[in-house]
Amino acid sequence: MSPKYPFTTYLREAFHDWYNYAGLILFGGLTLILRNPGPLMMGTGLELAYLYLMATNPRFIRLVDARLEDAKQMRVELLRDRLWEHIDPQYRTKYKDLEQMTGRLRDEYAGLGNRIDPMQEDNYRKIVMLLASYLKIARAVTTYKSYLASVNPDDIKQDIDRLTKELDGADERVQDVRKKNIDVLQKRLEKITKAKANMDYLTAQMEAIEDTMRLVVDQAITLSDPKGTGVQIDNLLSTLQETDLVSDEMSAYDELEQGLGDDVIDLPAEPPRPKVKQ
Repeated sequence: MSPKYPFTTYLREAFHDWYNYAGLILFGGLTLILRNPGPLMMGTGLELAYLYLMATNPRFIRLVDARLEDAKQMRVELLRDRLWEHIDPQYRTKYKDLEQMTGRLRDEYAGLGNRIDPMQEDNYRKIVMLLASYLKIARAVTTYKSYLASVNPDDIKQDIDRLTKELDGADERVQDVRKKNIDVLQKRLEKITKAKANMDYLTAQMEAIEDTMRLVVDQAITLSDPKGTGVQIDNLLSTLQETDLVSDEMSAYDELEQGLGDDVIDLPAEPPRPKVKQ
């Protein structure tokens, strides 16, 4: 397994483990009590061995990776600041409403103090993950909308029909080039159709996130069925894994970054006609 973080990250996590603190306190205390540097020297050797073994242990590495990734997901404000300017204003407004609901949910749980159900706390963590997913999807939908606004499928269809009609009676070289043009236009039309379908799918997922978060907030206030709520969130998060794949499809669209990326092939220039002698 390839670690996600530098070696020093796992050393730091191993050092700040409470078991390691206990060992340091033990050997440090023995050194002070006995007034003998022996325990300190032994503790130093054991500490170095412990840190190396833990930092290279695959199980510990997986644990650290999961913990750090989870902490990163909880800092949704960093993702928001990075994506905010790339999100359509209408989705910004909806996101602010969801953010307020999340704050309301956090306040409700804070009021419970030690009486909070661990399952409710886990649901809150998942809600933050939904917020992050909403931001990513909103960014993707905004990009799709921008792309679709820059193209007109009817114009492309008209160009295809026109070029198809112009095939009859044309020179063989001209026919070959026009067929390539038609192929280019058809591929562009397919991309537009796929982009529209992707945008509709992602928009539906955003609506699912909004409805789920409203349900979670309502159930948190009434303190009802946190287990059932967690199952609903898990199902949605599982579906959102496919959403990430759909969003990633944008990288294959040159048009999404450059407008119309496929240039229609120019027809070859006609050879000059011989001059007719008067």
